[in-house]
Amino acid sequence: MRETPDTPSPRSRRAFLRDAAAAGLVTAVPGLAVSACSGAERTEAAAASPHPVTPAASSPAAGLTSNGYGRTAADYARTGLTPGTVQQWEDGFRTAAANDDPDVFEWWYSDFTGDDGTVVSFTLSTRLDDGFVPEPGEDRRRPRSAVIVTDPDGTSHGGTQEYDWSEFSAARDRCDVRLGPFTFTGDLKTYRMRGHSGDVGVDLTLTGLVPPFRPGTGVIYFGDTDDHFGWLCVVPSGTVTGSVTVNGKERSFTGHGYHDRNWGNRPFPYSVEHWRWGRGSVGPYSVIGADLHLREQYGSATVPVFLVDDTKAGKRLVGAYDTRTVTATESAPVPYDDPAYPRDYYSKVHWTYHDGADRADFTFTDTGQRIVSRHYLTSPTDAQQKALDRLGIDEIWYTRYATDNDLTLALATTHAAGSGTGTLEAAQFGLADAPPRTGSSAS
Repeated sequence: MRETPDTPSPRSRRAFLRDAAAAGLVTAVPGLAVSACSGAERTEAAAASPHPVTPAASSPAAGLTSNGYGRTAADYARTGLTPGTVQQWEDGFRTAAANDDPDVFEWWYSDFTGDDGTVVSFTLSTRLDDGFVPEPGEDRRRPRSAVIVTDPDGTSHGGTQEYDWSEFSAARDRCDVRLGPFTFTGDLKTYRMRGHSGDVGVDLTLTGLVPPFRPGTGVIYFGDTDDHFGWLCVVPSGTVTGSVTVNGKERSFTGHGYHDRNWGNRPFPYSVEHWRWGRGSVGPYSVIGADLHLREQYGSATVPVFLVDDTKAGKRLVGAYDTRTVTATESAPVPYDDPAYPRDYYSKVHWTYHDGADRADFTFTDTGQRIVSRHYLTSPTDAQQKALDRLGIDEIWYTRYATDNDLTLALATTHAAGSGTGTLEAAQFGLADAPPRTGSSAS
């Protein structure tokens, strides 16, 4: 439990809100619009005054959402957000006021796929472990860059680098992040990533083809607490131009790219059992699917996301995050090729969207090509081991795979079907969620 002076305990925040409302001590945020807007509208990029960098308790007039993305008027008031509109400050430094807390984490992420098959991953983070480990401690509270260029033949260059805080700065009212030799700047529509370190350098400009996507408030509160996780998909799909430099040789780069961001105030192992997240394309359609599974104390809730955009028309076709309209099913267990990974994993995830007469189906199938794999906490500290034992966690893994994709759309405005390619990631906090070695399919 973490408390700050003159602030209610995170785990009694809701009780505080109810009492404050009854006493007339809490009011709604002045001028906050709460009318519904189409998620497909082009978002306004006009800069707004910086809002609280951590979600603020503002109005308990309506119910507050737990264990899922906020969607009520009170949820929007609590986070200082407007339905249907993403503002520039949302891509700014959201955890600035709490950055001295080792549990807090935040990162800005982009990846790019070149027309020639070159792949670039560009991430600037405020923590070495990105919230993946419990009890990280002050020595892990350091900023980090991860810039990797992978050639068409699979050869990778670059890597991660940690820095001192004197080498980090980030604006609160917009995306303007500077870390060592790297910069990450943009305005919700156009982004530029620049810098050179070691054997790699990048100078890339990403231009969005579709509006940003935020599922409701984009913030999940866990139970009756202030513990939360946030996600904002700023550029679901965009075009990329610029150059990459590998071992002193510069080459031009054109292709497609993506940018999102994550932040939170409590490491994932305390609230999340596992998640699957994938991104791919089929013809002019870009697709994102997510399926977050929370721990038992948070109702074993699942938090899905399913996004389909027509990049040619610049139109959002599906933007769903409600379990009543979208589900994800994991299946097809196969052995993992690393003996340190003690169980099989699900190689296929199928998202289904059904809302009235509208239906969409999308399947990610692992091709067997593992892009990246990371085993966290191979040598946990005493504090970390105690936390793992208390949580019943034996392993923490992150993996990403290349996939084949299949999409079927049966919407009022669009009927289409086809195949494409993409990537699928799995984050597992304990392997109890992995299938047994019997080879039986998921139920």
